Amino acid sequence: MAQESSINTASRRTRILNNHLVQYPSKPTSCLQSNSCLSYTLPESTESFGFDIKEMRKIVDFHNLEDRDWLFGVIKQGRVFNGKERGGRLFVSPDYNQTMEQQREMTMKRIEYLLERGAFDGWLTKKGVEAELKKLSLLEVIQIFDHSLSVKIGVHFFLWGGAIQFMGTKRHHDKWLRDTETYAMKGCFSMTELGHGSNVRGIETVTTYDSKTGEFVINTPCESAQKYWIGGAANHATHTIVFSQLNINGVNEGVHAFIAQIRDVNGNILPNICIADCGHKIGLNGVDNGRIWFDNLRIPRENLLNLVADVSPDGQYLSAIKDPDQRFAAFLAPLTSGRVTIATSAIYSSKIGLAIAIRYALSRRAFSMTPNGPEVLLLDYPSHQRRLLPLLAKSCSICNESSNALGNASSVNWPCNFCLTAAYCLYAMSFGGNYLKMLYVNRTPESAKTLHVVSSAFKAIFTWHNMRTLQECREACGGQGLKTENRVGHMKGEFDVQSTFEGDNNVLMQQVSKALLSEYVAAKKKNKPFKGLGLEHMNGPVPVIQPNLTSTTLRSSQFQMNAHCLRERDLLNRFAAEISLYQSNGESKERAFILSYQLAEDLGRAFSDRAILQTFIDTESNVSAGPLKNVLGLLRSMYALICLEEDAAFLRYGYLSTDNAAAVRKEVTKLCRELRPHALALVSSLGIPDAFLSPIAFNWIDANSWSSAQQ
Repeated sequence: MAQESSINTASRRTRILNNHLVQYPSKPTSCLQSNSCLSYTLPESTESFGFDIKEMRKIVDFHNLEDRDWLFGVIKQGRVFNGKERGGRLFVSPDYNQTMEQQREMTMKRIEYLLERGAFDGWLTKKGVEAELKKLSLLEVIQIFDHSLSVKIGVHFFLWGGAIQFMGTKRHHDKWLRDTETYAMKGCFSMTELGHGSNVRGIETVTTYDSKTGEFVINTPCESAQKYWIGGAANHATHTIVFSQLNINGVNEGVHAFIAQIRDVNGNILPNICIADCGHKIGLNGVDNGRIWFDNLRIPRENLLNLVADVSPDGQYLSAIKDPDQRFAAFLAPLTSGRVTIATSAIYSSKIGLAIAIRYALSRRAFSMTPNGPEVLLLDYPSHQRRLLPLLAKSCSICNESSNALGNASSVNWPCNFCLTAAYCLYAMSFGGNYLKMLYVNRTPESAKTLHVVSSAFKAIFTWHNMRTLQECREACGGQGLKTENRVGHMKGEFDVQSTFEGDNNVLMQQVSKALLSEYVAAKKKNKPFKGLGLEHMNGPVPVIQPNLTSTTLRSSQFQMNAHCLRERDLLNRFAAEISLYQSNGESKERAFILSYQLAEDLGRAFSDRAILQTFIDTESNVSAGPLKNVLGLLRSMYALICLEEDAAFLRYGYLSTDNAAAVRKEVTKLCRELRPHALALVSSLGIPDAFLSPIAFNWIDANSWSSAQQ
């Protein structure tokens, strides 16, 4: 028996070794045989469109649709944009498997490709509203492809080029703008320092004037004064705008901007300049962020950007604005473009994440509710909604459906899905972004304050919303959300920086509250009506919220606006009173403001929510009666009521009774149920071509098949 067992064991081991060593010819077909497995169903085959998605796109994208589509086509056709076929579809996306150095070089190659095809024509040399809107629309398309590419281009055109355009005068325009537009020179923007970011007035770089040679001399006096996070500085930039304290005859005249060359035409760093790399980052590795030190760098007197102030050849400081605070404000006013482009960029990033996550949830199934029953779409699970709604949808709550309904979940469209509600908020922010762009391109000296306040508020709100959206969309896609090729997870790292660059969001919201307080104090002091920043509602009677809110009332735009105005005016009154109380107790105005930070944050959000809602109402009012207007009405009500439901201020300060808060909660559930059938139509209206989404937005089974893996 023992011998027989030994023979059997040896025979079995021989067969195993033989299977390892002998290669049998592969069959020409797939090694996976057909079975009754899951199959992909195109959402369009089961979901209907209840409104014209082309008309909705016109409202959402708002301007330059043909220009956008042209550039989408240019990118899809270019090899440098890394087009790959997955699941029978073409997708374009950067190759994030590349090293940091390779990503940076690919960014420059893509810029050169777009330059050759005229994508940047007129970006700095053409004037007018149409030219500016076209530039903004093309930048939005570029950022849909790759954030690194859009940031690199944005630094060159909007920061370097924008500083010359709006802070310089004719001598600067004639010398630098054309060469900037053609990339004959590559610009960067040296404002941020190791020791100072948001506090621009505190930067430590020092510039003096040598009247004997007619030159400015720039110095980095200490390590904390090194220029930091300067996009383009590490590898490619040949010139930079240097922000520095200007010291004339021993008097510090405050922060000014100077043009300095940092590399020669061959890319060599010039004398008296040291440049180091900021290194690898959690995102945006296609941008070469660098650090710069200046050691007695001499530049011509003419390189001072002198729209606000100048220095004469003999060293006299000249400015028509004598007040240093007003001069500083006028000096930085033209730099609003950065916040505008970041705000709109965040909206398009959210669009990508939502389009991918919602399309995936409309085709991916998991678990069945009955024995041997079909598995349920992710979009139809209450748990999928509960887990993600609080962060995405202004805390949209979900009601519990009956056990009978749960038992038939495969045929029930569950109300109020997380991604849908995020999309509802996204539509509101899209309209807010369009308002912000029009405010920017039609800017005047008189509108400078409004532009500053609105751009600060919207930049903060939109970028915060974008990060929440991307996180929840990543989770909603499960393990597939981790794959870089599916975009959503990777975009979190790419866009995280938006919360802090071009102004820390929390600091920006404090600036909003300060501006509102300034308007309040001025109106009360002069005993004049409020005018500007949308505060005209403060001139009327205090809105009254009915004790028992009906569905009709809750969906009324008048009620929604009244509720938002009530919150804003009350918080502004409370904020002013608290500041005054602190000051009466001996605190300085600055200290009082710091101590009142909670009310300041509440007020900043109240202003933002009310302003966004107003843009939604204005947009809706311009649409003719019909299915499209009906859907917009539902979306507007969803956004407004989510704001009421999320912000504890409505209950904390008694704007809503507990019964009315419950009524809001119930109405949100009704709205979710009514909007659920429009899920696919809403994301299909966002204007993003299929190639700019990801494989899981479409046939994710074919995209992950064995045959696809062999390509």
